[in-house]
Amino acid sequence: MFKSNRLVLLVFAALMVFGLSFVACGGNDGTGGGGGGGGGKLAVCDGPGCGETVGVTDTSIKIGTLLPMSNTTATAWGVPLSKGMKAYFDYINDQGGIYGRKIDFIVGDSQYTGPVASEAARKVVEQDGVFALQGNLGTEAEMAIYKYLEEKGVPDMFILTGDSTWTDPVSFNRFRFLVDYKVEGRILGQYIGKNYDGKKLGILAQNDGFGKDGEAGLMLGLEDVGAKMETTTQYYDATQTDVTAQMQRLKADGAEVIGFYGMPAQASGGIAAARTTLNWDVPFVITGVNAAQIVGALAGWQNAEGTISVSFGHQSDETDNPGVQKYTEIMNKYAPGTQTDSISLTGYSVAESMVQVLIQAGPDLTRTSFLNAAESICKFNGGSTIAPISLSPTDHAWNEAEIFVKATGTTADTFSWKPFGEVITQYETTKDCKQPKRPADADKQPQ
Repeated sequence: MFKSNRLVLLVFAALMVFGLSFVACGGNDGTGGGGGGGGGKLAVCDGPGCGETVGVTDTSIKIGTLLPMSNTTATAWGVPLSKGMKAYFDYINDQGGIYGRKIDFIVGDSQYTGPVASEAARKVVEQDGVFALQGNLGTEAEMAIYKYLEEKGVPDMFILTGDSTWTDPVSFNRFRFLVDYKVEGRILGQYIGKNYDGKKLGILAQNDGFGKDGEAGLMLGLEDVGAKMETTTQYYDATQTDVTAQMQRLKADGAEVIGFYGMPAQASGGIAAARTTLNWDVPFVITGVNAAQIVGALAGWQNAEGTISVSFGHQSDETDNPGVQKYTEIMNKYAPGTQTDSISLTGYSVAESMVQVLIQAGPDLTRTSFLNAAESICKFNGGSTIAPISLSPTDHAWNEAEIFVKATGTTADTFSWKPFGEVITQYETTKDCKQPKRPADADKQPQ
């Protein structure tokens, strides 16, 4: 999504940036007030980690995250995510924290696996005593812990996934950060239908919920615009790195445009195979997970040029944007040497979102007041957001707007994903909202 100039980081990140999925639910009795919202309740809970004010003192708040920090190439994502989060929290702490409470940020190492994530979750919840978790990464990891977090009543905030499972049905303590994969696929399908109506669509999709949600969205998008397009689909397993055979079959089937839903390694591999192995200049339209510098680096800058995708936020090389300027300044001061790119910007944005909710929750902080505050967010504009964000008791999806982007440039120095067209907001769930009453000293808090 955003530009990075460290090719080594990009190559490793390609192995694991894909349909990110997570979960959480209810858990823990409480009567915390404030914040607006719908008065949801957490289930009754006993034992370590349970309670409305776990992790909260007069001077601090413990916030945790579970990220791959070792023993996996996914550290290329987990480490910069953690640095972006910590940089923003350090910036807040340097100004005295939120209502006098500084954020004690704890990073648990999930190693990108379920068993390790389960152990790490128990540690940060029961031993470290975190108030909430944010931005957990990895489908398998989250699947191993979401029921546990539900039972413990731990807010599971801004999950880095587009899987609709996490917000349908809504659960009081679970909030998704990314755009729903099926909705995103629908947007891309509409673009394909409008621009390639009458041609044959070839779909290359990961053989799991991520890829099949995207595929379903593509088909809905074609229907939306009344496109008459024959389709042919090839699947690949998530562990498969070479998709040349699938691209050969799509070409043999007569595909005239490719819709792709899967990981960056396979996206770039598919593009490279089409251009170099098959000498096939077929147009590519790919999921927003792949709107990143890494795809150009791995596919070949010239091969990737012209590829269409979408983005849910501003890009880190949009240096004329005030929010991006602030992000760059904070990273340079609090995380010197960390690349300013899509990965660290995502972490930064998650932390910024958490701070916004903490401010709205007010000084009398409980888990319930915090979650009520999250449900009351109305027309929030963050540093990287492209449209105002609103939530409700029935809407726990943080990012729902997107904009089309096009791969532009043929070298590492010139390649970027350039936005075009208008911001797409028609799938925003909460279209109208009422600004909640702000706590007395809310406007005095750093953000």
